[in-house]
Amino acid sequence: LRTQGDPLFDTDMQAAIEKRSKELIGVGLLILGALSWAMLWSYSPSDPNFMVATAAPIENWLGRFGASVTAPLFMIVGKGAWVIPAVFIAWGFRYILHFGQEHAVNRLIFFPILVAIASIYGASLPPPADWNHSFGLGGLFGETTLAVILSFLPVSPTFGVKLMSLLIGLSTIILGLFVLGFIKDELRVIGRFLLVGLVVTYSQTL
Repeated sequence: LRTQGDPLFDTDMQAAIEKRSKELIGVGLLILGALSWAMLWSYSPSDPNFMVATAAPIENWLGRFGASVTAPLFMIVGKGAWVIPAVFIAWGFRYILHFGQEHAVNRLIFFPILVAIASIYGASLPPPADWNHSFGLGGLFGETTLAVILSFLPVSPTFGVKLMSLLIGLSTIILGLFVLGFIKDELRVIGRFLLVGLVVTYSQTL
């Protein structure tokens, strides 16, 4: 019989429960990542949503809900919204594989900042011909913030946009790797893999 003060589960059982719980969190994050990816991928500006009333058929794979979520996302942060499914999926795999999930809290607090920086970077890029919006790739937030930054630069707007595109693009990559949970050892392995692949490709080409 279990005496008063004894834990309900022994140490091994507690560890197993904690491990399964983290895996369930990972599965939930993967589901959220897949759903957000589907919403963004199937986004159509002609879809009816709470901001636009139209009789056009809904093209979003998640129906009116997906259209109502993606429309303001694209309007506010533009292509920066793609950071959302990337972060969900990356941390979903980390929790399932039990690889680096102990850094989740310290890294994910910078998640909103990454979305904002990605939005500003998108605003520095020229939109494609099929981009039929009144705002650029960075949405209203990215365009407004970039315009404010350019107003303080003592250079021409054209050069300023190119300069900020380079600097903010590098910042997006660096902060993205941090938010996605990468550590030095992982980056070292990835760098070694890419270097070996480059050498092998060059050797085969010769």
